[in-house]
Amino acid sequence: MLEKETKAMRRLPPLKAIAAFEAAARHESVTKAAIELNVSHSAISQQIKILEHHFNQKLFQKKGNGIELTPKARNFLKDVTESLDIIAVASQNLTSSNVLNRISVNSTPTFSVQWLVPRIADFQRAFPNVEVKTEVSTTDVLSKAYEQSDLIIRRYPMKKSGMECVRILDDVSVAVAAPRLFEGERLESPSDLLRFKLLHTKSRISAWPNWFRKAGIVTNQTLAGQVFDHIFLGLASARSGAGICLCPRVFVEDEISDGRLINVFAENVIIGSGFYALYDKKSRGVNNIERLIRWLMGENIADVPISQDIEWELYS
Repeated sequence: MLEKETKAMRRLPPLKAIAAFEAAARHESVTKAAIELNVSHSAISQQIKILEHHFNQKLFQKKGNGIELTPKARNFLKDVTESLDIIAVASQNLTSSNVLNRISVNSTPTFSVQWLVPRIADFQRAFPNVEVKTEVSTTDVLSKAYEQSDLIIRRYPMKKSGMECVRILDDVSVAVAAPRLFEGERLESPSDLLRFKLLHTKSRISAWPNWFRKAGIVTNQTLAGQVFDHIFLGLASARSGAGICLCPRVFVEDEISDGRLINVFAENVIIGSGFYALYDKKSRGVNNIERLIRWLMGENIADVPISQDIEWELYS
């Protein structure tokens, strides 16, 4: 037992000496480091000597009236600075009285980039005392890695014991493209889109066949075209004029409104189950979590319920 505990122990240099080293290196001055740490000049010098003895090498060299790091010590400083920053943030989080005013939101990349982040910014302007941290997962599948989040948003209803699931947003997929893609072209029927490059998302490879099916057009289950890992990558390609992307309308409403993208055959849509938020009603910060949910729902959820055409297995 003692042997296992010994192996698990971290072999750390003297932490007091580390603090003195970092301050002296940052200021390139023992005197300024002593002032910052409220100790004597000799105390800083002594701690640096202790650290140099620990590593059996010089960490500083003379530079005019000041000092500078040796090349090896300069690399060491980068890691030390990052580590001290992490400790400082952790200490602030531990002692902060506003811990209940923090919300961590986990969603997928496209949802975060195209829809969530701008609305979080508006929410924070309205409620500056509530800090919202956005986290991204590469798949819609729930994982233990994301269970520590206060709010999880996915493109399907979620069930987890003791947690509440709320529908916050409609999911209506439309076909969009850059205006220049159709310059000199005349579109009369959804079947005309088969003449252009169709942009696909890996986890929704059957999206385009379903879109054409809704338009009464029978196609092969898989259609030719570039396949992307995430919808936002397909959208970036569509904006460049490379092809037509099928995506949730809520992601591109502003771009459609100002003419950057065209909603091609807008009457032909695919209706999904919706976007949902999962959270713990027993959370100590539930009031702010529900405040954020109401904010998101109040600005974007449709007033009239709509029926569902198809529900995807995975999303990105």
